[in-house]
Amino acid sequence: MPRFVPCRTAHLAHELALHFEPGDRAGFWELVRVVEDLYHHYASVEGRLVEALYAPFDPDAETVPPASALEASVARLQDRLGLLLARANFERVPADVLVTRSDREVLARLKIDPDLDALEDLAIFVRGRGHKAVTLRPVRKFFRLEEREVPTYRRVALLVRTRRDPHVTLRLFKDVPCQDLELLVPTVRVKMRLLDKLKLSGSSGAAAVSAWKLLRALYGYAPGMAKLLAVPFQALLLPVAVLITGIYGSKTLLDYAKIRASYINALAEHLYAITMASNGPVVARLATMAGEEDTKEVLLAFAVLARAPGPLTPEELRQRAEALLWDRYRARVQFDVADAVHKLDELALCARDAAGRLTALPVDAALRNLDGAWDDVYASRPRGSRRLRALPEA
Repeated sequence: MPRFVPCRTAHLAHELALHFEPGDRAGFWELVRVVEDLYHHYASVEGRLVEALYAPFDPDAETVPPASALEASVARLQDRLGLLLARANFERVPADVLVTRSDREVLARLKIDPDLDALEDLAIFVRGRGHKAVTLRPVRKFFRLEEREVPTYRRVALLVRTRRDPHVTLRLFKDVPCQDLELLVPTVRVKMRLLDKLKLSGSSGAAAVSAWKLLRALYGYAPGMAKLLAVPFQALLLPVAVLITGIYGSKTLLDYAKIRASYINALAEHLYAITMASNGPVVARLATMAGEEDTKEVLLAFAVLARAPGPLTPEELRQRAEALLWDRYRARVQFDVADAVHKLDELALCARDAAGRLTALPVDAALRNLDGAWDDVYASRPRGSRRLRALPEA
């Protein structure tokens, strides 16, 4: 079950504001604004750190990195990028299940080779689930067009580096069918289907037969034409035979080039339709997503605690948050209550009793603590400080 909360911050805040008394709603909206600004700031700092780590490997960079940066580790970039993606509620696809047995059967049927052996580094992250209608021509329907709904990932982030290129490619995609993740890697090769092979072989056979017939006819008339033109027989036959063979051979090569171009165009159009961002802009987009997810988790946890008639355990908080999301958005979400409670503690927005149960602070007190959190962002505090842990360390 996904951890992603599938709604905009403003829409969720509007729903949560209805849970407060009219006199507290203005204060809650102020709390929404401060929390949103604070976590977007944290995510921006994290994003700038990832951008600095990515700069030496960015294929689109227009600046020259210093010599020391060229020794940077791709592993460190993956670690920091993974933290940013985790804050945005992405989940990594394990490498051992990237191409399952069923996936291999589909790839073999579609004549697709992802060529994963040509990759040095590969990491795929997914977020959210959905469905999309696709058009197929199944054999059992005698190749008639049929629409089906296939499960999709709403967002897919890709990090990849090939063995022949030191650069790292970042991509962000939308609405990717769950069985099509292999199509996203840049080393994918589309092989020719049986029908296209038959068409090409038929065209090649027809060209060979036509060339043979012309050569036979030429061979029959060549001696007379050679005597008429007063040239040797071989001098007349050889260049004409080469010309005819070249013409029909070129026709076969053109047919092959057309079929290959159609495959490449189909794949390029598919990737163009689902691509949201590439390389550097991916990091900025992920930072925005991370800020939104952090904000929604804090607001949802705080509002649920404020609405509860008494203190709640973390498990009760999780159940109530998930029930609220299902009631308002018909979305089944595995609310990350541990992360939400950790954020509430960092911002001092809740209190705990002796049994560890949680209670939301009054809105006025919560706003005062948030004001102190903003003051601490740029304050000189000792390493390991409670609120400084929200900011990344280089």
